[in-house]
Amino acid sequence: MIKMRENVTAGETPEKITVSMIDQDLKDGVTKPEMVIKYGIKPWEVDEMFKHPFLKGRRPARKRTLSFIFEDDTEPLNSGDIAVEQAEEVDPNQVTLEDAIDDAIESVKEVKDQIHETQEAIIEILSPTEFKTPEESLLKAAADATMSRVEEQDWIDAAEKEEELEDEDDNTFEL
Repeated sequence: MIKMRENVTAGETPEKITVSMIDQDLKDGVTKPEMVIKYGIKPWEVDEMFKHPFLKGRRPARKRTLSFIFEDDTEPLNSGDIAVEQAEEVDPNQVTLEDAIDDAIESVKEVKDQIHETQEAIIEILSPTEFKTPEESLLKAAADATMSRVEEQDWIDAAEKEEELEDEDDNTFEL
């Protein structure tokens, strides 16, 4: 049976009050004003005690007691009871927790696959037809520049040879 809280009586102020004493008072349902009376201290002193980290924000337990004795006089359930029969019936539309978790996992996998496919399609649409690294681009530009210099030099050499040939073919006498 639950012990009912007794009224707090004024007491003499103890030399030492511990956190565990206050904790037990809270468990017994003793309020701050009742602690003032019980320990014969001032209200501000109780407030100071409740600044302790263990007691901060704590409230007294509220124990309610019945004004009568409540006793269970029922017999244990037999296998023929209605409650047992209803518990044994299973709704065919009922979904178990495991089934719901499996369905959720499967749905997440499908969505993940769809996101991956979409990502690949976007990359394919936005990517250039030829993949070149900056290094490859620089090498191609250097090769193009070298080729244009070689071609230019060939033109110059060809023009000089042509002039030499013209000079050799010119049989005119100059005065």
